[in-house]
Amino acid sequence: MDPTIIQIRQLIAQVELLREELEIADDIIENLFEDDNVLLEYALNEKKNWIQGAIKKPGALRKSLKAKEGKNIPEKKLEKAAEKGGKLGKRARLALTLKKLREKKKK
Repeated sequence: MDPTIIQIRQLIAQVELLREELEIADDIIENLFEDDNVLLEYALNEKKNWIQGAIKKPGALRKSLKAKEGKNIPEKKLEKAAEKGGKLGKRARLALTLKKLREKKKK
């Protein structure tokens, strides 16, 4: 038998397998989005509450910067801490970012 015919038959078999896999994937996706409202609601809640998930230890930044409770942390302290590495730097950078978000929301 001609080698090209063998290659063509192998390709046809591969195409048939891919079609079957595609049908299975379509079924899975269809089942996932069968109840669109539940998935959409979950996705919206995840996006809506991302800040609460980002702040693992409320008050840790204030404590490490020795800022008084009930008052805003001075911006210069935050900026200085944001330049540092580690958890303190990460917390300070997040605080500065959240402050910018709050300012944009007020406008």
